[in-house]
Amino acid sequence: MCGIAGVVQITGSPRPVISGDTLHEMTDMMAHRGPNDRGFYVQDGIALGVRRLSIIDIDSGHQPVVNENSAIYVIQNGELYNHAALRRQLETHGHSFRSSCDTEVLPHLYERYGESFPTKLRGMFAIALWDETRRRAILARDRLGIKPLYYARRGDLLVFASELKSILASGLVEPELDYEAIDAYLMLGFVPGPTTILAGVSKLQPGHILVVENEATRVEQYWRYPEPRVDSRTSEDEYADLLLSKLDESVRMQLMSDVPLGAMLSGGIDSSLIVALMATHMTEPVKTFSVGFAEAADQNELADARKVAERFGTDHTELELSLADSPIDLEELVWQLDEPLADLSALGFGALCELASRQVTVALSGQGADELFGGYRKHRAAAIAGRWERMPTFARAVGDWIIGSAAPARFRRAADALRARDPVERLMSMSGHIDPTLRSGLVNGPLAALDGEAASRAASAYLRGVELDPLSATLLLDAQLGLVDDMLHYFDRASMAHSLEVRVPFLEHEFVECSARVPTNLKVRGITTKYILRKMSQGLIPDEIISKKKIGFFNGAVANWFTAQADRSIASYLLQPEPRYAEVLDVTEVKRLINRNGAQSRESRLVLAILMLEIWLMTFVPRATRSSQRPGSVLVVK
Repeated sequence: MCGIAGVVQITGSPRPVISGDTLHEMTDMMAHRGPNDRGFYVQDGIALGVRRLSIIDIDSGHQPVVNENSAIYVIQNGELYNHAALRRQLETHGHSFRSSCDTEVLPHLYERYGESFPTKLRGMFAIALWDETRRRAILARDRLGIKPLYYARRGDLLVFASELKSILASGLVEPELDYEAIDAYLMLGFVPGPTTILAGVSKLQPGHILVVENEATRVEQYWRYPEPRVDSRTSEDEYADLLLSKLDESVRMQLMSDVPLGAMLSGGIDSSLIVALMATHMTEPVKTFSVGFAEAADQNELADARKVAERFGTDHTELELSLADSPIDLEELVWQLDEPLADLSALGFGALCELASRQVTVALSGQGADELFGGYRKHRAAAIAGRWERMPTFARAVGDWIIGSAAPARFRRAADALRARDPVERLMSMSGHIDPTLRSGLVNGPLAALDGEAASRAASAYLRGVELDPLSATLLLDAQLGLVDDMLHYFDRASMAHSLEVRVPFLEHEFVECSARVPTNLKVRGITTKYILRKMSQGLIPDEIISKKKIGFFNGAVANWFTAQADRSIASYLLQPEPRYAEVLDVTEVKRLINRNGAQSRESRLVLAILMLEIWLMTFVPRATRSSQRPGSVLVVK
């Protein structure tokens, strides 16, 4: 695992593109991503920099790696799980290797397959490749978006990096806000790709490459998230067997490591199944790690994690925290997250990563199963909406009237989701943080000039005009929105902040493609979520873990944290005399929102989003630009 950065000249005669000191600063901004080594390649027209966390071939895996005639240079952030098989294939075609590092297959793979080389990879990766002979640069991101990659064009230069702070450290990008992105962020609690909070800075989307050649840039998609393609001839048992076989293959592939390896064990079905499969392939006890919060009360899963650890004889380490007693450094959290993110699960996951990093360098996790198999309440609501749509028109009309007039306030979201006209409206009603009435009084300045539909437009782009049932559509949106730009975002940033590589076997792309063939009634059956995953797990993990209800990681402690921290954090940042958010939000309305906000209310998420935005505006940009080539650089608000 690493952090990569660089600058490519797009047009004109080749010239130096960035100073050596600045390239060093860009990479050193990500020292946490690669504390073991750093490397550079600098010539007229190109500059590549990398920080390396050594996982495979610790001694000889220095980057950038090159081909035999030193014409192709590659840097990578990630892991290629099929690199050994690729190496053997390439050797039969005359390619030679100097190390056993996975990254070294990339220049040779490019020589054989050209810019389609990412299609041959199984893994998580963000890659930058430079072809000196063709004067061609290629950026590539893995299919599921597990590893991040930002880029921006400024004049005739393209700057890229694993983290936004490194883009700013280049001195090439003015930190000007993207108001459409902020509008989407207030609704969702995260910034949906390809936009970022900075104008002109983009995320390379999952399954895409960016090519610079012939004095132009182009972005192309090499993999598309699979739409449901059900094979009705397959039985329930056959689906379970097929999925279990593919997941076992994914786990086995991801056990490759030359450094200590373990697993994140929450006590839920997803991570427990991963630990069960790991145990079948390891000759020594799996090292497992769990974190719980006293404030979570009956949602504290430490006892369940302990049961699973005992079942498989793992070398188990756990930690119980009390967030009420431990002050939280929100400025440091925002720095680690890179962009504003209104998801306090990042705090819990960060604590888990810190615990695991004391003993291992790599850990496997159960992330992604909920988005594949329908693990959330909104997925249950979508399944119900599907049945609702199949009701006779008259009966549905009567039901709509009853729901609209009689649903208690606490069921309002579910009622709105049931009556939603399309999948995007349903997603916003279940997951959105702000409604049109509240927004109209809250936003001002540049945000007031927008229509408030940025989040809906971002979601609509992922549906691609395909007609799907409500559950399939919701799963398709979640896997490309919240999974990538919320959960995988904080998974990457929180783990890398502690120089820990976290792998996600459920998100190996062949397993994802396999899951797309599973009928929705095997994902959510009645009120049972992740039905097929529970069936797969029978006989492998304890029955009480299989049958327990979903407990979102850290969600049980959010309300208590919010109550404990409200007077300190909210007052310190949001109620100060001249807050930075005043450029886009009405201060009086924010104060009113805070005063009427309850810890359990929908509006608490909106207050959290505003809080994280304010801290980002106040602290992140000045810190990221402090060492750039533009002394005194400040946030540009237009």
